[in-house]
Amino acid sequence: MPLQSPVAVNASILGRAPSGLGQYALGLVRSLDLLREGLVVYTSSAEGLSGLRATVRRTSSLTRPERGVRGHVARLLWCQTALRARVAIERPSVLLNTLPEGVLGCRVPQVTVVHDLIPLAFPRDYPRQQIYFRRLVPAILRESRAVIAVSEATRREVIAAYGLSPERVRAIPNGYDPTKFAPVGPATDDGGVPYVLYVGNLLPHKNLPRLIEAVGRVARQSPARLVMAGGGTPGRVGEFRRLADRVGARLELMPYVSQQALPALYRGASLVAMPSFAEGFGLPALEAMACGTPVVASNTSAMPEVIGDAGLLVDPEDTAAISDAILRLLTQDPVRKELIARGLARAAAFSWERTARQVLAVLDEITSS
Repeated sequence: MPLQSPVAVNASILGRAPSGLGQYALGLVRSLDLLREGLVVYTSSAEGLSGLRATVRRTSSLTRPERGVRGHVARLLWCQTALRARVAIERPSVLLNTLPEGVLGCRVPQVTVVHDLIPLAFPRDYPRQQIYFRRLVPAILRESRAVIAVSEATRREVIAAYGLSPERVRAIPNGYDPTKFAPVGPATDDGGVPYVLYVGNLLPHKNLPRLIEAVGRVARQSPARLVMAGGGTPGRVGEFRRLADRVGARLELMPYVSQQALPALYRGASLVAMPSFAEGFGLPALEAMACGTPVVASNTSAMPEVIGDAGLLVDPEDTAAISDAILRLLTQDPVRKELIARGLARAAAFSWERTARQVLAVLDEITSS
């Protein structure tokens, strides 16, 4: 029988300015709340969950993701202290962790979501995260009754990296909000110079130097500029600006863009580029397709799962292939129109409601067995 007792959700990654992980927690919790009564949600940003039926337990502001490494450490400590105590007192049927930060020795069943294992694939770029991914994450996953991966690619990586039995790891894709991300609505004015849009953090695995070089090559044949919307260290920002100057790419860097402003930025773009070496899912590609904006992305990791035949998939190691794909979308209108139509159809297959229903099915299964 379906469970009816409370479901606890560890949404401590949800901050005031949610990144991709925070957006996952927000979208999932809101849809779970519509489908199931009795949710208890733990977060430091309760204001982001206003209007829900759920009981929202506010956690310390020290755990907020905006605090970077300090916030991460604070959340790990909070899981083993305050969250452990709350779960022991309230005794929910299950604890759902929206990322691999859970309770060791938990008194109730846990289900844990894994978004990616990128630091394991690029240890030299992410040295500080090695202990977390090599020690704590496998410990949490071993104690979880089930593990949810946000793509089949991530599922395979989790099984291979941690030796989990395949039947314990389920692939459940992300969703998006169709009331925000839609082809109709305000669009950012490109000022007469088409822009290639990148959305995300300026991290090493995103392969952004090659994207900058590719846009520089495109600009020699067709007017184009590159808009990067996402945060990065001052050193990396300076590096990208110097590279853009060398290769002749017009580069505009924007800080964090709110969910309210992001759809217009997508709609105004000529295309969205995601040439990452690896992605756990690739939410900007889905949001872009939903807004009627074509996508150029890598043919690796989860990107083919998300995009299918609705975008141009390229080898992320091949700068010429990236620039050729961008140029096609800027100059070949029939190709552009075809991919826009395919992208809208592709995006319609994803939703947070679908994600939430599949997650609930996993929760019901492990608590009724």
